[in-house]
Amino acid sequence: MARRRRVRWDRLAVAVIALIILIFLFGSCVSSCLKDDDEGGKAPAASSQADSTGTGISGTGASGSSTSTSASASASASMVNLPQVVTDADPTQSVQIASQTTAETTEPSGDILPDNYQAVSMPNDAVHKGSLILVDKNHPCTLTKDELELEQVYFSADKPDTYEVSYPGHTALNKTALAKFNRLMKAYYNATSNTEIMFNYGWLKEGQEKSNPESSTALDVQLHVKRNDGGYEYVTNTSPYAWIFEHMASYGFTLRYPDGKTDVTGYKGGYTAIRYVGVPHAAYMYDNDLTLEEYLELLKKDYAFGTGVLEYSTTELSYQIYYFPASRVGTTQVPVPKSGSYEISGDNDGGFIVTVIVG
Repeated sequence: MARRRRVRWDRLAVAVIALIILIFLFGSCVSSCLKDDDEGGKAPAASSQADSTGTGISGTGASGSSTSTSASASASASMVNLPQVVTDADPTQSVQIASQTTAETTEPSGDILPDNYQAVSMPNDAVHKGSLILVDKNHPCTLTKDELELEQVYFSADKPDTYEVSYPGHTALNKTALAKFNRLMKAYYNATSNTEIMFNYGWLKEGQEKSNPESSTALDVQLHVKRNDGGYEYVTNTSPYAWIFEHMASYGFTLRYPDGKTDVTGYKGGYTAIRYVGVPHAAYMYDNDLTLEEYLELLKKDYAFGTGVLEYSTTELSYQIYYFPASRVGTTQVPVPKSGSYEISGDNDGGFIVTVIVG
C-alpha cells in the first residue's frame, strides 16, 4: 500500500507569503513608472496653458522677433492698462494674429489677443493714410489726389461768411478737415466778431510754389490776415487771433511748425500752418507742448499695444490710444476692441495708431 505524502503547511504558507510580496512589489513598480510618465507629460501642457490663457501678446514686436517667456509674462502683467471694452458682439475676425509668410520672411504666429479684442486686417500701404500721417523731408506723402477726398473750400455747404479764401477757384482741403475748420471759424467769429482771417493755401502738390511738406496731405491750412491795403500777413498769437491758438485743439488742429521746435520739425516757425490730426491727439499735443513728430515717437516708444495705453480725456469724451507696428509683408492684423468706436490711422513711418472712444 502506497504511503500518503504529508502536506507541509508551513512551506505552503511561506510560498503564499512570498507570492503576495512579489505581487505587491510588482504593483508598486508599475505605479511608480506610470506616475513618472504622467509627470513627464504634464510639463508641455502647463506651458501651453500659460500661453493660451495669458492676456499679453508674447510673439511679435516692432522688429518681428520672438520674446522670451519672462518677457511674455512682463507684457501680460502690463496689459491691465489696455482698454477694457464691454461687449456682447461676436468677433468678425480671428482673434489670433495670423502669420505673414513669404519665401523670404516668416513672421511668428500664435499671438493671442485679450478676450475683448479682435484683429482687423489692414493692408500695409494703409500706413501712409490717415489723419496722423507724418509728412516731412524724410516721409513724403504718397497719396494721390483721388485718395485725399478733396472739397473746394469756397463752395463747401457749411462755410461761414466770416473768413475769406485767397484763391476761391482752386483752394481745396480734405472733407473732414474742412468741416472741422469751418466749425473752428464759426466759433472764432462768435467769440471775437473778427472777420480778418483768410484761408490762403490748402492742398498743394509737393514742391509746388507756396507749398510746405504738409500741403500735400490736404490736412494743412495756411492762415493769413488780410490788410486794408489788400496785402496779407501771417496770423500771429496776439489778440484777437490768439483765440485760434488757444482753441484750435478742441477742433482737432495743431500748430504744425511752432517757434522753438525747428530742430524737431526741420522747419522754422513764424508762419501759421495748422494741421488737422483729430481732437484727442491735438488736445494732448497742446497740453504737453508736443509737435506731431514728438507725439508719434511717444506713442511708438511708450504706448505700443501690449505695453501700455495712453489714456486721455477731453471735456466731452475719454480716449485710449495705442500704437501697433505694421508687418513687414502682406497685411497687418491690427488689434481693436470687439465693440465700441475706434479709428485707425497710419503714421507714414511703419505703424498704425488706434484711437478708441471709451465714453
